[in-house]
Order: sequence, then structure tokens, then C-alpha cells
Amino acid sequence: FFLDIQQITRNRMWFFAKLNIFLTILVAVAVTCSFALRMHGEPYEGLRYRNTGPTEASSAASLTGRIVGGQEAIAASAPWQVSLQNIYGNHFCGGAIIHDRFVVTAASCVSGLQKSWIMVVTSTNNWMGEAWWYAVSAIHVHCNFDKPLYHNDIALLELATLIAYDEKTQNITIADEDELVEGEILTMTGWGSSVEGGAYPNALNQLSVNYLPYKKCRSAYGGSENVDMGHLCTTSPVGQGACHGDTGGPLVNAKGQLVGVGNWGIPCGRGFPDVFAKMSYHADWIRSTINGCQQT
Repeated sequence: FFLDIQQITRNRMWFFAKLNIFLTILVAVAVTCSFALRMHGEPYEGLRYRNTGPTEASSAASLTGRIVGGQEAIAASAPWQVSLQNIYGNHFCGGAIIHDRFVVTAASCVSGLQKSWIMVVTSTNNWMGEAWWYAVSAIHVHCNFDKPLYHNDIALLELATLIAYDEKTQNITIADEDELVEGEILTMTGWGSSVEGGAYPNALNQLSVNYLPYKKCRSAYGGSENVDMGHLCTTSPVGQGACHGDTGGPLVNAKGQLVGVGNWGIPCGRGFPDVFAKMSYHADWIRSTINGCQQT
């Protein structure tokens, strides 16, 4: 009887040890997945922040807060950058001016929103400061957005009025050809959180990153088909990268051309590639959408 008790005790200890290991792995997987920029079934960025206002934390955020590992951008160094805000004036995504009346962003930023819920804010490095804002007259989401998941995450916002250009407000040329080479330095800008779950910094920030071909990017994500030739990936050291609020923001090459807009990844600065919609891949769709919507 005593031996049976010892055996039962050992069996219970073995069971709980295995259970502890299993739960540890399960929690680790859940935590990793929960920090992905956009997971299946989650509300899109615009819908998630539709009814939120600027928080006290955002109001008090240091002007040196940044994209993870980045630095504050010089005034007017990215005059094409816009902040997409809800009707309460809260930033939720980035975008880039590409035409007198069109801004490109991620479809996951605006899908499901009504045009009256979006303000396009320009001409500023401080999204809570003085700036020009424009109403949206139409939202053009790619017809194959999320078909399959994470693919064709691109949209155009048609503005109700022409953009007034000045030294702080300019459009940017889209890169038509895929001429990037592995390791090439690109620049991303945005108002994303500097830490996971943190408030958005007031000041626009920038980060230099390196181009990674999509096949190597796919390998970094375990061969996932969520990455394909319509995506553009970048790498940066651990502790640097995109974070929440950077979605839809511009990625620019050394020629000053727009090569991508922020899509998804595993934030913030965890060492995984950041994934963008590739502009050269979507250039024909952008042109046909703009030309089809222009009044003659």
C-alpha cells in the first residue's frame, strides 16, 4: 500500500510537470500571437479606434517618444505623411499623399468605416498640433483585400477638396518598378507607439530599415503564405521596428519614392520583419482607381 502511494505521488508530480510545460508553451504562443499587428477576427484599426478620443497619456506623451528604436523626424522632412484621425481627433493610422485628391493607406485602416468618420490631417509633425484637415468623399478599398488574409491590404481615400500644397505638404511619387536590392536602406515614418500598448507620441518619428526579399521574409515567418510578392518586407535590429499606429504609413527609398505602406507584423521591435504593401505591385490598381474616379 505504501509503494502504491509513492507511485501515485510520482505519477501526479509527472502529470503536473507536463501540464506546466504545456501551459507555458500555450501562454507563450498566445502572447506572441496577441502582439501581431492584425490577427484574424480582430477589428480593423479604424474600427477599433472609431469611438476613442485622445487620451491624457497621448496628450502628455513625450515629444521624443517614437517608432520603436527610431528618432524624431525633422520638420517637413516627410511632407507627404498624413495622420488618419477619427471624428474625435484621435490618430489611428498613417497614410501618404500621392495625388491632389488622393491618399494611400492600408485597407485594414479604413475597411468598414464610413467616410464621415475619417479626417485626413496634413502639414504637421505633431498630430495633436495645428494642422490642415480634409474630409473624405470616398473610400476605395482593394476588391481583393484579405482574399486571402493579409493580402492586398491597400486603399485610397478620395478627398472632398484639393490638397493645398506648401513646404510642409507635398505629394510623393510611387515607385513603379521593383528595383530594390537586398539590404537597401529605406525610411519609415509614423506616429506609432514607442512601446507595446503605449500611447501614440505627438511627434512624427522615423526609422531606417533594410529591404528583405519576400521569399526570405516568408521563411522568417515559417514559410507562411501570408507573405507573397505583393508584400515588401524590412528588417531592423531587435528593439527597432513598427508598432501600433504605424499601419498605413509610408516607406520611402533613397530616391524619395514611395515603395510601401505599413500592413502587418509582430510588433514592437521583436526581431521579426515588418510587412508592407508593395507599391510597384499595386501601381496599376492605384492608377486605374484614380483615373476612373476623376471627373472629366
